[in-house]
Amino acid sequence: MTFSEKLIRLRKGRGLSQEALAEALGVSRQAVSRWEQGAALPDGGKLLPCARYFGVSADWLLDDARDWEEQARPAPAPAGKSGGRGLLLAGAAMLGISVPGMLLLGILSSVFPAVVSYAPAGADWVRVYTGLTGFLKFHRLEWLFALLLAGAAAGVWLLLLPRVRTAAVKNPILRRNLTLLPIAAQAGLVYSTAQCLWWIRLGRENYWGPFWFSLVPLLAASIWMARNLMLEKDPDRRRKNSLLELAYCAGQLVIGLLTAEAGIGLVGLALNGILCLVYVKWINPRYMGRCF
Repeated sequence: MTFSEKLIRLRKGRGLSQEALAEALGVSRQAVSRWEQGAALPDGGKLLPCARYFGVSADWLLDDARDWEEQARPAPAPAGKSGGRGLLLAGAAMLGISVPGMLLLGILSSVFPAVVSYAPAGADWVRVYTGLTGFLKFHRLEWLFALLLAGAAAGVWLLLLPRVRTAAVKNPILRRNLTLLPIAAQAGLVYSTAQCLWWIRLGRENYWGPFWFSLVPLLAASIWMARNLMLEKDPDRRRKNSLLELAYCAGQLVIGLLTAEAGIGLVGLALNGILCLVYVKWINPRYMGRCF
């Protein structure tokens, strides 16, 4: 069985187009087409990544005397199959706790209504909170509601994660977007969290709710970014990328502290956006081997 026949079978078994495989291996579609036509073989720099991508040995790929049944090890199951049941159970458990918890708070706010008034010193206005918001503020349970909401969001994500992983294996564009999404989310959430802290420092206690709603997703986006780094198989590149991402996060933290302490407002948002664009468009492709 020739290399070209094996490659075609491996590619179609994953449900990949020639363009998708070319993008995953960092070559042109024409190069993949030549490999499958038997007009050329991948060079040493692309053969090993190709074998690793499909979960087979390079020797088996190049040895025409070895048939399909003699491959060194089978191609791994698409992401999402292994461990998928555990993720589904964890997601269902989190939803099973979070959703009833939020419903219970809503019922309690109806049974035991509370009214909270907020009038800052020197202000000529009074803000009145009723319903669920008033109940949460009266009993200081905003943190619990935020925690339950974050748990529900995490539960939904865990339920969807196996399908997302399976789709990402077949779609390199989706895989890139799943790397880019937490980076962009973190930049916006750093500014949102810092701006809420600035308003709280000025005595606007009603910003505690938005603060927690920004902080919890910010932590989730940061963990997601760290997890994406761990997917890099080369230990040297993983170490280098981790240091670069740590430096980027330190820059975001400095801008966030300036926003929270000095109240630089839209200037902080602009600085955050510029730093994020530099990280995505220049640092990642040039130094981290990731192109978006």
